[in-house]
Amino acid sequence: MGEYTEQRNRDFMRAFRDEMKAMYNRGESVNVEKVIERVASREAPGYYVSYRYARRAVGDLIGRGVIANYSGGLRRHSRRDMMIEIGQKCRLRMEQKGINLGRALVDVLVEEKASSFFMTKSYARQLYYKMEKEKKRSN
Repeated sequence: MGEYTEQRNRDFMRAFRDEMKAMYNRGESVNVEKVIERVASREAPGYYVSYRYARRAVGDLIGRGVIANYSGGLRRHSRRDMMIEIGQKCRLRMEQKGINLGRALVDVLVEEKASSFFMTKSYARQLYYKMEKEKKRSN
């Protein structure tokens, strides 16, 4: 498993635990499905992607005009949508600061939060149960 995937999984589980505690403290009924749904769609600390991969993907999307012409809503669970979001943020920085894509991409990857974890609820559920199983094995 790649280093970015491992970090994303740790951050997801941390967000899961935080949301579960918050729900309990608010007096809400807590169940795994409800927590997963909330966490999978909430803001993530970062994008969990390498500069090299993002540079190729975003460069391609910009080159084909996808970023400039994209008007649809992001599904927040596909890798392509993540690259579109990164590309939109890069394009904005390039226009505002007069910098090139490489510099804009570094800024976005280092400074920006992602709008979500970019995973489906189904994948989030699988990840939760897998991480819980690994946790039990290591104890």
